[in-house]
Amino acid sequence: MRVLYVIIGIAAVAAIVAGYAAYSSLYRPQYALEVDATRDTTDISGTLYRIRVANVGSERLTGISAEMGAGDVQTREFLDPGQTYYFYPNPDTLRPTIRVTANEGIDVTTDYRTPTKALGLPGTGR
Repeated sequence: MRVLYVIIGIAAVAAIVAGYAAYSSLYRPQYALEVDATRDTTDISGTLYRIRVANVGSERLTGISAEMGAGDVQTREFLDPGQTYYFYPNPDTLRPTIRVTANEGIDVTTDYRTPTKALGLPGTGR
C-alpha cells in the first residue's frame, strides 16, 4: 500500500511539473527582454557596474543596443531565446539610467539597482 502512495505522489508531481512547463511555453511572449542594471560596491574593486540582458521571449532578438552614457553605446548582434549577455559601461560615461533597445520594437529604460549586502560575508563592504 505504501508503494502505491509513493507512485501516486510521483505521478502527481510529474503532472504538475509538466503542466507548468506547458503553460509557460504557451504563454511566453514572442519578443521579450529582461534588463538588470546593477551597481555593486566591494572592498577590493570599488564600484562595479554591469547590465545583464536576457532574452526571455520565444524568438531571437536582433540588433540589441545599450546606451549607458554620453558616447557609450554598446551593441550585440543577437540573443537567442534563453541567452544572457553582460554589458560593462565605461566608468567615465555613466549616467543614472540605461536604455536598451532591439530591432523587434523592444525599448527598456531602467535605473541601476544596488544589491542588498549582508554583514560578515566576503565582498560586502564595511
